[in-house]
Amino acid sequence: MRVMTVNLLNGEASPQDLEHVLQHHDPDIMLAQELAPNAGEVIERHFPHGVVKPVCDYRGKAIVAKTPISVEEVEFPFRSIMRGVMDDGLEILNVHLANPVDSWRGRLLERRRQVQALEDLISTSQPHILAGDFNSTPAWPAYRRINRLIDDTVADFARTSGTSARRTWGWRPEWPVMLRIDHVFASGFRATAVDVVKVRGTDHRAVIVDLERA
Repeated sequence: MRVMTVNLLNGEASPQDLEHVLQHHDPDIMLAQELAPNAGEVIERHFPHGVVKPVCDYRGKAIVAKTPISVEEVEFPFRSIMRGVMDDGLEILNVHLANPVDSWRGRLLERRRQVQALEDLISTSQPHILAGDFNSTPAWPAYRRINRLIDDTVADFARTSGTSARRTWGWRPEWPVMLRIDHVFASGFRATAVDVVKVRGTDHRAVIVDLERA
């Protein structure tokens, strides 16, 4: 099962480049953050199932799949998240944590509430995939709290394959990537391949992970 997550920078990502990435990498499940209508149209052409909610206020999002998936929007501190459930019971959460650098006094409190809500959602034993823009590197508390409960599939794959987990975000779309803040966490799965792919126009890289049941 190939899972892809990408933050599309509120309409700045190139729809043509996104189309190319989807055609070339052919993910089974895609999660998008900061989804605007131009990219939403591309995604809808590629996936028959799921929900695409494009808006131009940095809150657009999608969970889509090649096979049937039930998707709902879940109320959440600061911005809602999407939860998808596959026919086999696999639960998939599309996450976009608040950026603590933006108006940090308000955002930091909301971020803590978001992490607590995520901990509550993934506290059960059922399989989960938790992916998206976490605005948090492995050195930061938000990441560490989540990683205590669910595996970072990209980091685990890097350790077992003797490679390094690649960074996913740069200060500007054409600048060098600086931090790894986009993640694919999972319980009950392990990664067999990982790729980090540029999509022109966005400051985030797409993270693409092949997962198999552990």
